[in-house]
Amino acid sequence: MENPYWKALKYSIVTLVLSSPILPYPAYALDDELPGFTEEDIFIDIPQVISATYLPQKLTEAPASITIIDQKTIKASGALKVSDLFRLVPGMQAFDVHTNKHGVTYHGMSNDFPNKLEVMINGRTVYIPLLSTVMWETLGVSVHDIDYIEVVRGSNVPTQGSNAFLGAINIVTRAPFADLNSELRTTHGALGSESYSVRHSSSTDTMNYTLNAGYHQNDGIDRFEDAGQNKYINFMSSFTPNLTDTIELQLGASKGYAYRGDGDSETADEAGFVQRDHDSNYQMINWHRVSEDNSEFSLSYYHNYLNLEVPTYSDDELQLLLESAFGPLPQGVGALTNLLNPTGIYKDTEHGKMDLHDIEFRYNASISDNSSFILGTGARYQKVFSEALLADNTDWVDENRFRLFGNWEYKHGSNWVFNTGAMLENSDISGSAFSPRIAANYLIDSSSSIRASFTKAKRLPSLLELGVNNKIVFPLGAGTDINATSNYDLDPEENDSFEIGFIKIWPKYNTQFDLKIFQEKISQGIDSLFFITPEDTFIGNPGSASTSANIAQWRNKGFEFQLKSELPTSFPSSVMLNYGYNNTKGERHRGQRSLTAQPDADSLDTRSPRHTASVLLNTQPVKDISLGLALYYLDHTEWLEGYSKGSPRNNYTRTDLIFGKDFLLDETNKLEMTFIVQNLFDKRYSEFYRYNDFDRRAYLQLKLTY
Repeated sequence: MENPYWKALKYSIVTLVLSSPILPYPAYALDDELPGFTEEDIFIDIPQVISATYLPQKLTEAPASITIIDQKTIKASGALKVSDLFRLVPGMQAFDVHTNKHGVTYHGMSNDFPNKLEVMINGRTVYIPLLSTVMWETLGVSVHDIDYIEVVRGSNVPTQGSNAFLGAINIVTRAPFADLNSELRTTHGALGSESYSVRHSSSTDTMNYTLNAGYHQNDGIDRFEDAGQNKYINFMSSFTPNLTDTIELQLGASKGYAYRGDGDSETADEAGFVQRDHDSNYQMINWHRVSEDNSEFSLSYYHNYLNLEVPTYSDDELQLLLESAFGPLPQGVGALTNLLNPTGIYKDTEHGKMDLHDIEFRYNASISDNSSFILGTGARYQKVFSEALLADNTDWVDENRFRLFGNWEYKHGSNWVFNTGAMLENSDISGSAFSPRIAANYLIDSSSSIRASFTKAKRLPSLLELGVNNKIVFPLGAGTDINATSNYDLDPEENDSFEIGFIKIWPKYNTQFDLKIFQEKISQGIDSLFFITPEDTFIGNPGSASTSANIAQWRNKGFEFQLKSELPTSFPSSVMLNYGYNNTKGERHRGQRSLTAQPDADSLDTRSPRHTASVLLNTQPVKDISLGLALYYLDHTEWLEGYSKGSPRNNYTRTDLIFGKDFLLDETNKLEMTFIVQNLFDKRYSEFYRYNDFDRRAYLQLKLTY
């Protein structure tokens, strides 16, 4: 039987070639000149990226697959939240865990806390060590604040460290000098949604600055009323005292709440949604200098703070909760249980504080015309505190991390580009990890290349994984002492990743095609291991406990492509097509959950979607009117969380419609109106939890520029 991986690849390429709008253009030999092009035209139109190595590189010369989401794509998509933009990235999945809790992962294999993807805003990590994830609803950045996004599709640990185990995202916000104007924006629509934002930019001879603030709230879906609210303010300035130095300052804060619960329960009472408050702030300063010999260095420092709070059960609430699970109990058991847990029993685990300080130095220079390098070093101090999550719940748990990294780019002749890089990380808790990468790009011509790269990435355990402790003492008898213990002996997760890539850019036709064939072998995966405890001195019976352990391994094999092209119509039109195929094989061994249960061996073969796809069409039939259509497809997926109750997680197709109309008020003032309909055909589906229904939703957005 033909290998399904190669069969899918063959059919996909044949379909793409037969339908490609670029086929009618004649093919040329490699040494032929491209008609109608000058060398300057080609090099101007090839995008440059920096995220893969921190060296500025043409997209055709980078050692990794990179997707760029620009302002044009953001506007055409009609996306209302940042996480939704990653539905347009091949191989990436974005989902709503609840109405106001979102997840983004690469190649699936995720619970409601995706933990193997680095996310940065202007180079500042927003990964939360307290929960080993990114909390998108607390970021304080809207889609309208973004200039562009670079997505590294594949492990980028050699450049950006452990969090970039499977990939990395860098969100670059609009620079102060780029839009020297003011904006007012409001959005109203489904779920009782209301959003308001203001942005103002100005400049002097040596300084530019931007101040933006916003407010968003919604009521959640009718079934759960899982409402959310967020208020934020950001300040960014750029100071250039001379021709060689630039100093950037960024400050921001956000505050709000979101509801958490069990979306696999059918009713609101069963789901038990509770309000989780958040309060965060950040500060960042960066100094960049360009020397006379064209070498550069930068020194940056930033600080992140986050506080999450959820309520605890009262004695009466806990008494009812225990009786619903175990039947009639003696009066006062709830009070006794809270007494044994002095900080109380929290209604949700998203409770605690995080404080992070990071400093980094980078230096890059050219050795010769065909050789350049970057060297960097950094240190991070991070600490977390949580009575609900950590074993040491009476004090902060802290960690010092040190990193040393570098990349060397060498160009051999006019056809070969070699990159080699590595990162050494050290934690004073979990030890050291060394992650190297080697890549070779063969330039077929000035606008196309073939790439092969290998990365051996390691991910150091997070503070949550090292110190987790969900402790609830129920003085009820055998099997009911549920405890989790910390484990400071975890080994790093490992990812041996190999990929072959092909990229072709047709600048004259504003068309780009990117193909990646990959294999990832993940070992030493960290998950919860369950086991039976010895006899408890208080209860007098064995209990159940869990700890973090290296118990999972899986392999991803597949391919993905992206085609972006302007269409040959009489008015501006474009199309973006994304597709990802991923065949996953693996397992995890989670131990024994109770005295009567069998050891748990769990297949991971269905924990990643086999197929993901998206299409974005945009057209401007007249000057001041735009039309867009976005289609998203996600294959059957059994996420690592929310599956135990028989939730089907069927595949779904969603269609969004976007209509825009511009009104030019005068030479400097403009009003933009956008009407957005999500899930146009009202095909209800569940993205994550079974009863988190996504139905048809409509929104009206107004933007005034002055």
